[in-house]
Amino acid sequence: MNSTKIYKLNDLCVIIGGNPAPKGSDAFTDEGMPFLKMKDFGKYHTTRNLLEIENKVSNEVAKRNNLKIIKKGSVLLPRSGSVALNHRAVLGVDAYMVSHICALEVKDCNKLNNEYLYYYLCRINMTKITKKTTGLDAITFVDLGKIKIPVPPLEDQIRIATLLSRIEELIAKRKESIQLLDEFVKSTFLEMFGDPVRNEKGWDVKLLSKIGQFISGGTPSKEREDYWNGNFPWVSPKDMKVSYIFDSQDHISEKVFHETSLKRINFGHILIVVRGMILAHSFPVAINMVPVSINQDMKAIQLEEEINVQYMMNCLISMKRLILSSITTAGHGTKRFDSNVMNKIMIPVPPLPLQNKFANIVEKVESVKVKYQNSFSELEKLYGAVSQRAFRGEICLYYATSSSNIR
Repeated sequence: MNSTKIYKLNDLCVIIGGNPAPKGSDAFTDEGMPFLKMKDFGKYHTTRNLLEIENKVSNEVAKRNNLKIIKKGSVLLPRSGSVALNHRAVLGVDAYMVSHICALEVKDCNKLNNEYLYYYLCRINMTKITKKTTGLDAITFVDLGKIKIPVPPLEDQIRIATLLSRIEELIAKRKESIQLLDEFVKSTFLEMFGDPVRNEKGWDVKLLSKIGQFISGGTPSKEREDYWNGNFPWVSPKDMKVSYIFDSQDHISEKVFHETSLKRINFGHILIVVRGMILAHSFPVAINMVPVSINQDMKAIQLEEEINVQYMMNCLISMKRLILSSITTAGHGTKRFDSNVMNKIMIPVPPLPLQNKFANIVEKVESVKVKYQNSFSELEKLYGAVSQRAFRGEICLYYATSSSNIR
């Protein structure tokens, strides 16, 4: 790639803005040309073939609103409002689009490959060139046009795009495999125990508030630096994005346990969020795999001996809809999952041997899942490294894109 030249984006592309969405009862129809909105874009985040577009407009509405047709193959990115999300796409069909999106139409396809451009722009954080307009972060066409693009020979551009697309396909397959394993666990739970809300299998039941000992948390004084210079995990709702807690974003010192009432929670407890706006849409549940402490917006549950922790986590996950419908709101608007609610929710308690059998299945699935997750992480690192080196011209592209070298 010694023959790579640097061009400004506006020398390579026509930069096109969208239109405000049509209004009125006849604005959208079942027939006509697709009208791309930001929510259609956001469903993909990044894609080389954006096809699924919910709304369509008729020729009459398009003419009335002076809508511009954006050609298939144009590279799309947010222009205002959602710039920080860094969505990117190659449009897979001719369409109209909303004004919050802009399109890049390649002027000369013999000089610049649109997928090469897409991958290069995926590397750029557009928030660095945003300005505030009407209260929203936005990109001006002038600033966008100044972005510099390295342009190697067309054959090399195609090889770079091919190489990155193959790694992307492997990442997508790993992600799908992980999702399928999660679905397998959910379906196995329902097959073995039925719906815990309906309890159609007639298992014995216990009030949620009686399934074990509930342990509260707290926040050590932020004014005491010596409380926050340790390595002991202090779990808060922001850590509850995974099913198994091995660490936390924040850590405290051992001194906290000697000088405050905060409790050390041994591994193997159910952790739940009981307060916060996250309860408006989610009910995070996890198992701590290491000793932790928790903040005041959470509870840890040391289960009774007749209840397996894996069973209980999956039971609560299956009951998410019921639990969310029972969430209350405090006077200042904060969502709460309090003891009054827990005293109304019944938890099925199947025989312990059956719970343990389910737990053994989950353990085997998780061991496979860990391998896929490790592979997924390594592929993401590979994608980043290859992307960086490819655009710098540091990879032998002919060798790298041969079919035998990417599997």
